[in-house]
Amino acid sequence: MDAALLKILARIDTHQLPAIPKVLLSLIEAFQNQQTSFDDLTRIIAQDAGLSSKVLAAANSSFYQQFGELKNLNRVVVVLGLETLKTITMTSATQQFFGQIPPSQQNFLEVIWFRSLACAHFARRLAKLTGFVSPDQAYLTGLLHRLGQLVLLQCFPKEYSALLSEHSEDVIEVLEKKAIGISHNEIGAYIIDTWNVQGFIADAVHYQNQEISAILDSSALVKLVNLAAQLSRFDSPREARVFESGYALFGLSQPLLEEISSDVMAQVNKTAGSLGISLVKRDDSTAVIKARVDQRNAILKRLGEHTKDLAFIGAITRNNDYSDQIDDVIGKMRRDLKVLFGFSATAVFLLNKENMVLEGYSSSKDETLSKLSIDFKENRSLAANALLQKRILDSFNTVLPDPFPVVDRQICRLLAAQGMVVIPLIAKNHCLGVVAAGLEATDLPKLKAKLGLIAMFSGEAAQSFLNHRQIDELILDRLNTIQTDFQLQAKKVIHEANNPLSIINNYLYLLGQKLGENSPQEIGLIQQEINRVGELILTLSDTQGAINEDNDLVDINVLIQDLVSLFKGGLFTSYRVNSVLKLDDKLPKIALSKPKLKQLLTNLIKNAAEALSSGGNVTITTQDRVYLGSKCCVQIEIKDEGLGIPEKISNNLFSPVISTKGAGHSGLGLTIAKNLVDELSGTISCSSVPGEGTSFQIFLPRKT
Repeated sequence: MDAALLKILARIDTHQLPAIPKVLLSLIEAFQNQQTSFDDLTRIIAQDAGLSSKVLAAANSSFYQQFGELKNLNRVVVVLGLETLKTITMTSATQQFFGQIPPSQQNFLEVIWFRSLACAHFARRLAKLTGFVSPDQAYLTGLLHRLGQLVLLQCFPKEYSALLSEHSEDVIEVLEKKAIGISHNEIGAYIIDTWNVQGFIADAVHYQNQEISAILDSSALVKLVNLAAQLSRFDSPREARVFESGYALFGLSQPLLEEISSDVMAQVNKTAGSLGISLVKRDDSTAVIKARVDQRNAILKRLGEHTKDLAFIGAITRNNDYSDQIDDVIGKMRRDLKVLFGFSATAVFLLNKENMVLEGYSSSKDETLSKLSIDFKENRSLAANALLQKRILDSFNTVLPDPFPVVDRQICRLLAAQGMVVIPLIAKNHCLGVVAAGLEATDLPKLKAKLGLIAMFSGEAAQSFLNHRQIDELILDRLNTIQTDFQLQAKKVIHEANNPLSIINNYLYLLGQKLGENSPQEIGLIQQEINRVGELILTLSDTQGAINEDNDLVDINVLIQDLVSLFKGGLFTSYRVNSVLKLDDKLPKIALSKPKLKQLLTNLIKNAAEALSSGGNVTITTQDRVYLGSKCCVQIEIKDEGLGIPEKISNNLFSPVISTKGAGHSGLGLTIAKNLVDELSGTISCSSVPGEGTSFQIFLPRKT
């Protein structure tokens, strides 16, 4: 093992890698929010390489081997669970709060974070476009591609800070090796290897800055992260090289890469802005990433305050899984009451607001409680008083007027206890019900000490109930809205269809009258069929969904003519190809992404020309108002007279394959075409006859 690597390994603790304070703060506050889901936690963790590396390392330890290899961050978060995530977060916050990263180095941390987040977004976007099997794995790899810089910043704060100050964040490997003895690429790849993660994540980190010619035949993940890393530095004066890399690796055009870069950087800048971090251009067109000092100090102060309370709050934070049934929610609450407070016997009463009564909630195994209901009025029961007064009451210290309510005695008997403590369930001023727990007189001192925790627990439990109730109401509202919209749409369709049917029926009737006795029997049959069509329309049961918002207005015919003109001067001549254009002159301008459509047509026209090894015609046809079901589309057809597509390829036409065109072809052309069509909200199909040729049909939404 390299001496420099051994030196670093002796000093490194991957559990202490720094994270952006604002991301830590967001994660801590997310734990305190009852509406936070695992997806929410994943989104927060996925913003920071330091946090992501910690959870990924933990998840790939021997303890979690039963779950198999974990490379998807969302699955990692679910497998680890809330308690483990809280422990990681609390540890990170404590270490950071007590000065793991001094203020003088904080700006370097923010620079590394900004580039890592940008690379992650680029990697996922490119993965989806090129048909890579796991876009989430590409995102995670992009996020970790500068992990080695965090390590070097931690292990060599003075030396590496000086190197970053002199050469910006893009210090080259040669300089790192000269100053420290190892590059951040190597150390990052080595650490990832220690997590026993299969695949090429470590390789992608190792070769992120490799020359394109050296990785042309490497794995897709290596190429994706290499290009994403270049794009993440798109503000540097090296744009031409980036465009060349995109075309060499995946056949992506400059306009498409520019559009992707614009979208991703806007998203990253928005996220950075929310954290007080901004990208500032220098006079030499390079960029520097800066954070507001006052905002950073305020965040660190809040982080310190939360760090003190995190362990306390984390002990009772619940996992709100919205997919649980109400039985499961109540079951988890009873389990937690027993584990946290020792309440082995509990009963739940939920408020029915229609009748204003507290109804006993029984599980399917025991229906005894369902026979009890309590009027939601003062002094009718300890349960009613606790919810009305919005405070915890117990039967030993609360005096109710004589005679003592029999229902309270019944509840205590069901709980097999001398008395009970009643805990109100209230969330956001919504009174939802109460939990009654069996209580002995000897338990009173313990109860007094736990009242604060019980109150906090009851608030979170109530929030869980409220979440489920609101989701049920939201689903019902959406169903009602869908039904109303459907009925309106159905009425419009029925009205529009019945008008021409009625006119046809009237003309058939008049025709029959004119012909009199000579009227053919077929007229009557036609009338019967028209009436049957009218009856079918009345049973209409489906409508087409709303169309997505528009982009640019594009003249497809002009775009095709421009592309053909370009190909005539090069590709068509070399392949002896004639172009035949059959363009619908009534075709309107369509609202869509011009770079994506241009990339799509370029791929398909190029494929068609290359299929004509002995020359021939490539026919391009456009047609307005072609219907796929009830969806009005514009059709583009690109047809060649080649040998057709072999059956073994046509079965997986739009999946990444080994190209049949020989050297210089990646086999990704049709995969990219399919993904581009999907991003344009369109449909693509192919028909091929061996020896006669191949035709691709593209159907795009007619959005004018």
